[in-house]
Amino acid sequence: MARRLSLLLCVVTVLSGAAFAGSIPFSGSGSDGTLQTGQPFAYNFDNGIFEADWGVPGVGGGTAIWNGPTVGGFEVTFDLPEGVVIDPAMVSMGQTGDCVGGAAGGTAFCAQPYTAPWTATLIGTDTLLFTATPGNFLTTGDPFFVNIFFSGGDPNGASFSGSYTTVVPEPSSLILMGTGILGVATLVRRRIKL
Repeated sequence: MARRLSLLLCVVTVLSGAAFAGSIPFSGSGSDGTLQTGQPFAYNFDNGIFEADWGVPGVGGGTAIWNGPTVGGFEVTFDLPEGVVIDPAMVSMGQTGDCVGGAAGGTAFCAQPYTAPWTATLIGTDTLLFTATPGNFLTTGDPFFVNIFFSGGDPNGASFSGSYTTVVPEPSSLILMGTGILGVATLVRRRIKL
């Protein structure tokens, strides 16, 4: 009976790991503001020195401090005016950059320790998906920044929506947690027999 209970606890633990996955939705409009997690955003924070842009905290504005749970992905969709698109050349540039920020780094999502920008995937002309590189998740208290550049005109504070994707625990963490619960169950069983 105790073995079955231990096995059941391990299965429940493994299955409950999936409950940690999810997303944090956000939306906004205007020249600046804050996202749901309290992160600041700004259009043309750099006063349009290079080309129209959107960023957290704002292109050339340094870094923001992440206030949410551990995340491994970020997606944002803009409602852009006719003819305005996310600049694909700047997305390509951001993939080869070194997280320096500003126009020199291109369109990029960078989180401490800034070893590499997250992988950026342009979906259509108005949506970007950023995915964390291995071991480069964004955790509470981490400095980070997001820079996105547009071409074809200025979005002038166009509305946007998106979400941060929270991280599912690694399989090794789940196995370790399951093993711990199995050990506790074994101890309880032994104490009951005594």
